[in-house]
Amino acid sequence: MKNLIAIICLLQVTIVLCGTRPSFVSDEMIMTAASVVNACQTQTGVATADIEAVRNGKWSEERSLKCYMYCLWEQFGLVDDKSDLSLNGMLTFFQRIPAYRIEVQTAVNECKGISKYLVHGDNCEYAYVFNKCYAKRSPKTYYLF
Repeated sequence: MKNLIAIICLLQVTIVLCGTRPSFVSDEMIMTAASVVNACQTQTGVATADIEAVRNGKWSEERSLKCYMYCLWEQFGLVDDKSDLSLNGMLTFFQRIPAYRIEVQTAVNECKGISKYLVHGDNCEYAYVFNKCYAKRSPKTYYLF
């Protein structure tokens, strides 16, 4: 279940047009992730309003939001020993949801390359650029807790 929640946390935004979460993000997942979300909000000082704004397609440039995204990755074990995003778990999860597998794999591969190219050594910026890219390329699967 922890890997499932980690994967979902990586998929961090709702469908922009209607502001709803993807159908596979259950209330149980949200409740399970609540302690990590609270810890990352406390650690980074991100405003709840900034998180909610992302869910509606409005991306704040606040440093706290960017670091919040990286904190989620860390807390759910999605960061490797080089501080890079590790995507194996995410891709494994979407094997169970075949309708999204190709879309997710394409978005992940594109966005990871773009993110690392644009951002050098700033983990918060890396998480933000990746998430923004991913939300654009796969809005059906992206949700920010």
